Amino acid sequence: MSNHADSGEDCMDCDVVATSLLREWANPGGEPFEMPPLEALEDALAVNRAMATSSAAAGVGGHVGWKMGLKGAFAERPELCGPLFGKGLLKDENDLSVLLSRLGVFSSEAEFGVFLKSKVKPRVERYTEEEVWACVGDIEMCIELCGARQYQSTDRLAYVADALLGCAVVRGKVIGTGEDIDPNSLLDVKVRLLCGSEQISSGNARNNPGDSVIASLTALANELCCERGLTLEAGTFVSCGHCCQASFGGRPSPNLAAAGEPKKEWGEVAAGSWEGKQLRAEFEGFGFVEVTLMK
Repeated sequence: MSNHADSGEDCMDCDVVATSLLREWANPGGEPFEMPPLEALEDALAVNRAMATSSAAAGVGGHVGWKMGLKGAFAERPELCGPLFGKGLLKDENDLSVLLSRLGVFSSEAEFGVFLKSKVKPRVERYTEEEVWACVGDIEMCIELCGARQYQSTDRLAYVADALLGCAVVRGKVIGTGEDIDPNSLLDVKVRLLCGSEQISSGNARNNPGDSVIASLTALANELCCERGLTLEAGTFVSCGHCCQASFGGRPSPNLAAAGEPKKEWGEVAAGSWEGKQLRAEFEGFGFVEVTLMK
């Protein structure tokens, strides 16, 4: 199936742009990549999906899943998804640390992540939340590290095309499975992000696309499987969207005019105060996941 079937993209070669983004991801630090003009959200999403199917994805560990984000940023599609790659799936163990400059990270989000235990197949009829949740296996506590391959653009579509600002996900312990956790019970779990001992932000899964973990997952299934004719394979990992968020002062970040003004519940770790400290996401009743931040 073509990545371009539903985007009307005679305007650009999505595969070429996707390959350039992936190569910058695999080997950062060269000439700044300039994103070509994008005329519509569907053009940006076509590049986004082309990253998932490009042979260049092997350089970042291959396509392993999807992230949900930018809730409500576009009226025509309030829930957006972007690809995740194997190189960016990190496990919270052995005193894990990350180099923010190496990964292009500018912010972090505390999220619920899930692995699918069975595939979600293409079909015409849209999936219900119950059908999607029946495909959910392990559920984990996660920290998403958001980043980009370029920060020159002032067009927010460029950041949608660039894997929806996906970079890495720090995976914590399994808190249960789709069989033993009611998705509605995740709605009001109190979640907070701390840097060192200082709380930076707090929230819950009502901040997810669709206002819940299950609504976010269902939006993903209906876009990719019902609208685009793709399959979500068993073993696919999905990061379901932020519960709370914190940016890192002093790091390059998307132009605010492009990405949207920060919301009042978002927090920021001041420049010069995060290096060498642990970033911890605490999920009430379940535990925490953490990673050490390096410059």
